[in-house]
Amino acid sequence: MTPPPCPAAGPPRGVVLAGGPGSRLGGGKPWRRVAGRRLIDLAGQALERAGLEVMVVTVEVAACADLPWEVIADRWPGQGPLAALITAFLDSEAQGIVLMAVDLPLVRPALLARLALAHDGHCKALAPIGPQGWPEPLLAYYSRQCLPAAQRLRARGEDRPRMLLGAVGAQFLDPAEVARLDPKGHSFLNVNRPQDLELACRAAEAGGLFDTP
Repeated sequence: MTPPPCPAAGPPRGVVLAGGPGSRLGGGKPWRRVAGRRLIDLAGQALERAGLEVMVVTVEVAACADLPWEVIADRWPGQGPLAALITAFLDSEAQGIVLMAVDLPLVRPALLARLALAHDGHCKALAPIGPQGWPEPLLAYYSRQCLPAAQRLRARGEDRPRMLLGAVGAQFLDPAEVARLDPKGHSFLNVNRPQDLELACRAAEAGGLFDTP
C-alpha cells in the first residue's frame, strides 16, 4: 500500500547557494551580471516569482547586506554545496527546500514552482532531468527527511549533492515535462566561465527571458 502523504508544515523555502569561489570566472560569481542584473538578484527573484520565500546561503554574509532576503552563513565554508544544503536545514525551520545554484541565471520560475509541488506529497527529493540527460541536483527539491542522509554522506567526506539524490531515492521530472516548462532548456545554462556568461547574456537579451515565466 502506498503510504499517505506526509503533512506539509508550511510551504518550502527557496534557497540560493552562493558560496562557491567562482575561480574559473575570475571570482565574485554572485556579483557578475547578465543583461545588467547580478546573478544573486536573478536567482532570488526567480524563486520569488515561483512563489517561494527566499534564503541565501553564502560565505560572504557582509557582501549580501543589501539583499532583501534572509542571509545565513555557510557553516562549512569551501566544503561544497552538500554542506551548504545541510546548513540551510540546520539554520532554518524549513521542512522543504527548492535549491538553486547562483550560477543558473536563466532558470524559469515555472520549473521552480513545479519542483515546489513535491512538498505536498511524500517525495523526499525531486530533480529535473536536463537536456543532456542527467539530473540537476543544484536545481532540485529536498525535504527535511534528506537531512540525516546528507549528514552521513558529509561525514564520509562526500560533497556532491547528486550522491544525496541516490541515497534518498529521489524522483525525477522527465525530459518531456521539463521541456514543457522550459522549451529551450535555458534553466540548465551554468555560468562557470567567461564564455558561459557571454552566452547567458546573449540568450537573455534575445529571448526577453526576464519578462516571461
